[in-house]
Amino acid sequence: MIPFKSPELNDREAAAKAVAASGYIGSDASFANIYLLRKKYGTQVALQDGFLFRYYNGQGSRRGYAFPLGEGDVGAALKWTVDDARAMGRPLEFCLVDEPRAQILREYFNANCVVETEGFSGKESAGPLLHFENNRGDSDYVYSAEALATLAGNQYRKKRNHISRFNRTYGQFELQEITAENAGVALEIEKSWLKSVAGDSACEPTCECEEAARAECSEDEKSRMAEYCAIVEALENFDALGMKGAVLYVEGKAVGMTMASEIAPGAWDIHFEKVIGEYADNGGYAVINKMFAERLVADGAKFINREEDIDLEGLRKAKLSYYPQTILDKTHVTCSLDLHCHPRDSQCHPRDLTCHPERSAQREVEGSSPE
Repeated sequence: MIPFKSPELNDREAAAKAVAASGYIGSDASFANIYLLRKKYGTQVALQDGFLFRYYNGQGSRRGYAFPLGEGDVGAALKWTVDDARAMGRPLEFCLVDEPRAQILREYFNANCVVETEGFSGKESAGPLLHFENNRGDSDYVYSAEALATLAGNQYRKKRNHISRFNRTYGQFELQEITAENAGVALEIEKSWLKSVAGDSACEPTCECEEAARAECSEDEKSRMAEYCAIVEALENFDALGMKGAVLYVEGKAVGMTMASEIAPGAWDIHFEKVIGEYADNGGYAVINKMFAERLVADGAKFINREEDIDLEGLRKAKLSYYPQTILDKTHVTCSLDLHCHPRDSQCHPRDLTCHPERSAQREVEGSSPE
């Protein structure tokens, strides 16, 4: 079995090394996301033979094994995954799989469609082996860092106009790096943003006794609370998670904040970005986006991943308006390989049409009995 456990801060270095070796820059592979969202999705990780393994205990597209990331024998890593699913009695499903790795799954299962049970092997061939389900809301928006930092060209004219409006409306503004001294300021911005979108009736932001605190909240409020708790942990473990961030000040007043971490060398993930009140209406998001991108470029960023749109039309429109270089689609892959039933296993009943239907039909015709 794969030695899964809850992610810990001291896993970051080895996990980042495995992700960097894989060349994958999806936001789900950011160690900060893995750690900060571990409670929301019941995420478990393992680091074995240079590979990062993940299992998500969430729902829908956040349930199943992530594709193992690392450098080495990918076939061996996939076999460990299949063996783990068998040992744990789990369905064999892969979540958040991009197309290059989906193709690896196709090739692997086509060539290695083998179940091993007590030393026996056999091919599974009843129906399509892999089922692919794409959710557009899971797709990452990946941008050229240089493009976001410069906003050059006619396509960004509206963004430059937003920034000009901000310049005209407010006399002095600056972006200050998040440090231990102003981490509390960033959290206060989040609280103000929560109040503005949810109103006075919103659940009080808290990360204590989570289940009790959220019991009376709506699903939207629960989602916002999960993000709030992630922001609290990000600020508490800022350096340990390798975070970078900034607070936007207008005439001395904190009005916006943003935080990011490096997925792999040169590729950064924007985890949180909030601007409050009139400052958002007057172009604050365009300002903080551009100014922070400038800082990331100065630190060597080539790509900026602004994560998914979770199927929200307004958020999708906003992300598309920055002209992503790539929309990184992700697929949920379900394998119909029966890990727990085998024609040579005495516990398998080949006359049951739910188990090896092609073999069962053949035996009925031939009048044969189980092996």
